[in-house]
Order: sequence, then C-alpha cells, then structure tokens
Amino acid sequence: MTPSSAQKICSSDISNFWIAFDSLQKTDKNKREILNALFLNKKSDGLKSFMEIKNFGEDDYLYVMEKYPLFWNSIRANTIVNDTKIEKINKALKKLKKLYPHNLQGTIYFTLGTLKSGGTATNEDLLLGLEKIVGDKNTIVSEFENNELQKIFSYSSSSQLEQVTVHETVHLFQKEGEINVLAKAIKEGSCDFIAELTLNKKFTAHYINYGITNNEAIMSAFKQEMFSQNFSNWFYNYQNSKHPDLGYYVGYIISKKYYKNASHKKQAIKDIIDLDFNDEKAVLHFLEKSKYFKESIDVEQIKSTYKSNQPQIIRIQEFENGSENVSPDINKIQIVFSKPMQENISINFSKFGKEHFPLQKILGLNDTKTILTIETIALKPDTEYDFYITDRSTKSIDGYPFGAQEYKIAFKTK
Repeated sequence: MTPSSAQKICSSDISNFWIAFDSLQKTDKNKREILNALFLNKKSDGLKSFMEIKNFGEDDYLYVMEKYPLFWNSIRANTIVNDTKIEKINKALKKLKKLYPHNLQGTIYFTLGTLKSGGTATNEDLLLGLEKIVGDKNTIVSEFENNELQKIFSYSSSSQLEQVTVHETVHLFQKEGEINVLAKAIKEGSCDFIAELTLNKKFTAHYINYGITNNEAIMSAFKQEMFSQNFSNWFYNYQNSKHPDLGYYVGYIISKKYYKNASHKKQAIKDIIDLDFNDEKAVLHFLEKSKYFKESIDVEQIKSTYKSNQPQIIRIQEFENGSENVSPDINKIQIVFSKPMQENISINFSKFGKEHFPLQKILGLNDTKTILTIETIALKPDTEYDFYITDRSTKSIDGYPFGAQEYKIAFKTK
C-alpha cells in the first residue's frame, strides 16, 4: 500500500490475479484450487467487499478466465498500476484535499473482477474493477457475446485511470440520488471537472471531444429533456447511441462555467461537490448561476412540452378499458398509442396472479408502429383480467418514454 495524506492505495489483487491467470492457462486440472491458492485466498479486503456487493465469486472468475483469454491478454499491460500512476493519483488526491478539505480515510482498491462492474464504494473505500476501466480501441472483444461489452471499450482509453479514480473519489463526498436528468448530469459531469482541476490536466473522454464540436445541438436537445427522468438518452447508452454519455459532457460544462463565473473559487468547489441533487430548486439555482443557457428558461413550459411529447395509450380496439362485459371469445387485444413506438414495449403481470393475466404472446406493432397486438389465452367467462404497460423500456420512436409509470389495462368477461 502507498499512503497519501488522506487515503491509501492497494493494488495487490492485480499482480495476484495475473499469477493465477498464467498458471490456469497452463493446466486443465485443479483449476479451482489454483485460483484460490494464488489469488482468492490472498484477496484484499476491498476485493472481498466488491465480490459481496456485486455478487461474483470463484465460479465467475473461472468462467471469464477460460472464456475470454484473448480479452484478458489484450488489457494486461493496461491493468498494471505502476509508481508513476500512483504518484499522479496521490498528487491529485492531495490537491483535492486542499481544494475541498475533508477527513476521508478510506482505501482505494484497484482490483480485477469478472466484468460485472467497473466499481462501487463502501463506507469510505473505493472499489474499482480495472477490467472495465482500462480497455481501449486495441482491446480484443471478439469473444464477448454481450453487445454492450463489445462496444464499451471503443469509447474508453487506458490513460483514463487517474481521471476515473479522482472522479469516483469525488462521488464519495456527494449526496445520494438525482431528481432528474439535469441533476444527474451535474452530479456526473462535476466529478469530471473536479478531476480536471486536481490532475491539472484537461479531462479527456469521447463525450467531451464530441460535445465541444456539437455543443449547440446537444444544448438544444438537453433542454427538452433535462427535467425528465429519461436517463437512458443521456447516460450508459452504449448500445443505442453513436455518441453515448453526453449527459456527462453537459454536466462537465455546467460545472466548469459555474466555477469560472464564481468570485470565490474554493467556495465554488464546495458548492459543486455539496449540491443536493434531490432538490430541484437547488439544482436549478446552480444551473442559472452557471449561465449555461444564454437565455432565461421557462421551467414549466419545458416540462409541459416534454410531457406532451410522451406517448400515451389512446384506446383499446376490442373493448373499453375497464369494461365488465367483454366477450370471452376474443383472441387478441390491440392497444393504440398516440405516436409511433419502439418495438420493446414493457408489460407486467397481473397483480392478482398469473391466472388473471390474459396474454399468450406479443405479436408486435403494426406498420405504423402505433398499434400493439397481443394474442390472448383462452379466456374464461365471468373472470377478471388485468396487466400493465410500464415505462421501463416503453418509448416512442423519437425517444420519449411512456407517459405513465404504470398503465393498467383491466376487463371482465361476460
């Protein structure tokens, strides 16, 4: 371990992992015993907590080591946490303590997990799974079945370890939660900005590079959705966006402008880190002081316009919702939406149990993408049925989430 003024850094799991990995590649026998003897029996307290929190263990390690050898070998050099990296991180952490005085005493654990998580925190400790952090465009992803894993490394860089470490450390000081897209953007992007300040180096990320050259278009799109909870258009959207995580860019710019406009820089850093992301008024006040938007914004108008763009259910073709006189002979239900929808409509079971769930299978949307057809089971007479359309993955083609968290469709047969 290498001490800093407030925290320690532990990277022993990484060298132990590679010793075990090399040994496992040379034999087909006693793999479980080798993994435990060379790696898991020596695991740090941080890795122990990481495995418990993210629910992975020796079976997961054996699987990913055997299944993805090309991947592991391609990131090996990037996972080594050498003295130069530790020195940069310690220097940044010391500067962070000067800029934002604190008594954090936790340990930063650099570990290698099983591709389940890039990191988490527990108490004052930071747990980072480097196999999901230090990949880059040269990382071999051909062994992965998971589409997200195939794409995620094309947006990352092995040189980002110091940035990610400081970013995640700042999260340890922040308040829990985020009330809307704007709050989450500032919460995430401000960590990037603080990392830039403490490392004394421009924060490098795909979303910042793209954001700077497309700022006006991003600003316009963000304005429409910033008071919503439609996070998937702005964060962790590697699978369905050519330019994912643009919420980070927006929050980075807002925080940077807030800092630039502030007369007292140290107080500005405290304002940024201590912001209550569950308080919409506080978040809005922060936005206004940043002068991110050139003109004043009409919050209620933005919310109203956004709501009007969300898809709704207009009607059901076969019966009126809530009807108690539905023919048990119907074999399909057609649900009409107010606008064209994406294919992945989220449907939940009846809250009265499976025997009251009328659906056999989803047949899909029609050519206009506005009518969803569902095949029913053989309906019984004089029986109540219900199910729910939810907003979990239900979106219009233009990206707006379903207007209700849960929409109940219920009927009773004759």
